[in-house]
Amino acid sequence: MLDIKDPQNIPLLCSIFGAIGTFFSLAWVKVIKPTLKFVKGQEEITKSIETIRKELTTNGGNSLKDTVIDLRSTINRMEKRQKIIEQRTKAALHYNDVALFEIDDSGRLTWTNNNFYELTQDVITSVDGYDWLNYVQEDQREEVFDELKSCLEMNRKLAKTVQTVDGKTVKLIGFPYRINEKEHGGFLVSISTLKEI
Repeated sequence: MLDIKDPQNIPLLCSIFGAIGTFFSLAWVKVIKPTLKFVKGQEEITKSIETIRKELTTNGGNSLKDTVIDLRSTINRMEKRQKIIEQRTKAALHYNDVALFEIDDSGRLTWTNNNFYELTQDVITSVDGYDWLNYVQEDQREEVFDELKSCLEMNRKLAKTVQTVDGKTVKLIGFPYRINEKEHGGFLVSISTLKEI
């Protein structure tokens, strides 16, 4: 047995206590501290998973899922309302006294109202696609089409007086519209017959 009162054993005892201290400090740094950190991390992960689970479960209005459901319902109502407004607008324009037609961003006809058909029915047989240009005198068609494309590109109003194939002088007034910042939706054009002086 080691006598701790013997002065010759003091260096040995110091070495033993130093080794024990080193062992415990290494055990703390290499085993215990990482284990505690891992356990704490697991608790945080468990809390996060529980929070996410609560947000993804309906609970009467306070969860993220409830918010998404409300948003989807609101969007559906807005889309339905938008369709109703579009239908009313088209119906109102369809029976308007002014001849109206709509073209897409390439200049192809996409819609006309009754008055446009009445104005052009004796002169042209088809108004599909680019055929609406047949209502304009042949020598002015390219100029009208180039002007339309320019107005679309620059997002500006069209105001052009032209001669029609049936000898009338008409004024084309068009308004471009955009679907978003980058994409043009097309052009809504009205035709007004000018009185001969």
